[in-house]
Amino acid sequence: MQRSLRVRLLIGAACAIFAALAIAWVAMGFLFERHTLRRVEGELSTRGMEVISGLYVDPDGTFGVDPAPAEPRFNTPASGLYWQVSGDNVLVRSRSLWDERLPAPELRNASGWSTGAIAGPFDQQIFYVARPVQLNAGGPRLVLMVAADRASVSAARTEFTRELALFLLLLWVTLSAAAWIQVQLGLRPLEDVRVALGALRQQASARLSERDYPAEAAPLANAINELATARENDLEQAKRRAADLAHSLKTPLSALAAQTRRA
Repeated sequence: MQRSLRVRLLIGAACAIFAALAIAWVAMGFLFERHTLRRVEGELSTRGMEVISGLYVDPDGTFGVDPAPAEPRFNTPASGLYWQVSGDNVLVRSRSLWDERLPAPELRNASGWSTGAIAGPFDQQIFYVARPVQLNAGGPRLVLMVAADRASVSAARTEFTRELALFLLLLWVTLSAAAWIQVQLGLRPLEDVRVALGALRQQASARLSERDYPAEAAPLANAINELATARENDLEQAKRRAADLAHSLKTPLSALAAQTRRA
């Protein structure tokens, strides 16, 4: 099977474009998830401030939250959105936790928000924000934790990457078509060289002009011109040798002809 430079260039371009778009697809999905988690973190922190603003303690030492955050999902069991205030002999939580409780978080920041992902209630993987809370200087040190089911973020990423894959597939087809046009234009000087070689077959003195070709094809034209010059010189030398041979054979042949006539 004859090898085609055009086909090799097109296959190489299509594979390179596909690999680049595949890497972009993975990277954009990762960045989308990070951006979504940052938004969730901001929303959870806002809900946490609502809980802190309503946190109180009765004279008998009972803690509560009033008013509780108005988000309806906090009142629906296993809704995927939870808050909890916990400490020594203290546990105040949203109705959405029902009889469950959030596991103790790892507080990386002693005074601000800490974030992380852990296994939560109802067999859910949760993303949380947490911070220490102390109502007064002599009061107990509590931990506020607001968490959301990570499945919603995963579902959003899956939907985003599915739609992105369709877009990138269309982009791959478009870029491959553009690469085909580029290859066609890039190989056109070679086609011009082929046409010019047809003229060389008809006229030995014809030559290719390097100025008619791009810088990359000019050395090829120059090499063809040198080959044509060498061929023309060989033809001229062959003609001279043939003329000399004919002249050297003319006298013996004439004498042989005269002897033949006498005989």
